[in-house]
Amino acid sequence: MRLHTDTTVAVALPQPIGDSLIGLVLVNNLVRNGYRPVVFGWVAEQLADWLPAVRVGRPGEWQGAFDKVIEFRPTDYARALSRNGRTLCIATLPEYGGSKHMVDRIVDIAANVLQLRDVTRSNGLIVPSGIVRGRMAERVVIHPTGSHPEKMWGRRKFLALSTMLRHRRLAPSFLVAPGEIDGWGDIARDGHEVNALPHLGDVAAWIAESGWFIGNDSGLGHLASSIGVPTLTLFMRRGLARSWRPGCWGPGAIVLPPSVVPFGALRERLWQRLLSVGRVHAAFENLQGISARAAQHHKSNGLREVDTVRAGIVTDA
Repeated sequence: MRLHTDTTVAVALPQPIGDSLIGLVLVNNLVRNGYRPVVFGWVAEQLADWLPAVRVGRPGEWQGAFDKVIEFRPTDYARALSRNGRTLCIATLPEYGGSKHMVDRIVDIAANVLQLRDVTRSNGLIVPSGIVRGRMAERVVIHPTGSHPEKMWGRRKFLALSTMLRHRRLAPSFLVAPGEIDGWGDIARDGHEVNALPHLGDVAAWIAESGWFIGNDSGLGHLASSIGVPTLTLFMRRGLARSWRPGCWGPGAIVLPPSVVPFGALRERLWQRLLSVGRVHAAFENLQGISARAAQHHKSNGLREVDTVRAGIVTDA
């Protein structure tokens, strides 16, 4: 399905943050190959300053304007953007299935379905000028929540991890959504820092200026990875990690509960109990060591910081 260079293209991103950031890989590949897609979705709107090569649109202003409309999952507005009322739904393509990482699936679609020649795994996110990457090098952003409660590690364990990090003279900083602050604001009384930032661009800036990111399997881990912040992600099971782990763009590690329970369904119910604070802390220390060695290697070889970020690290504890 080769697109003509004069084809007008719209891309409707999915709602979840992580899915949108992965979807931007396809957008970035369209841009690299000479297309000028208009991108729709709240994530792109709020990260517009981080996507200098992308034009972001609002559906009501682009009715019937495009020759080709690509959506990752069915939306209630994408068909209205198309001149012929049809869309290409990525989720229905055979290449979207399988066991590969989601980024690799998108790369396959770019190369083999859209037949783009110059293909990358990058999603094109660029830290805007004025934001100093790693300015707060000792700050460890902890994201203890997520859209799926079954994927969330325990509150007490996150607080215990924060205390361990403070004892190491790091600066853990809890980051939650504004709607979650009522459930987490009280931890400030015990000396834990907690923030609720209303705009995704502010969240990205906070992460970019931090040294590290630790969180559940959720979209903010993908955001940290996109920016190049070393990221530790807690997963309930290996299959999810294989397809969805952050770390495709920046240094990243995953940590899983020990395989002491033989049945998958039971492991999923018990994973929060099985995954200890010590195991997560050890995985974080391991990520620190690997990141430091990788940075030193790239520095000794005369590579820029961005090359270190693109190299990426994926480890498993």
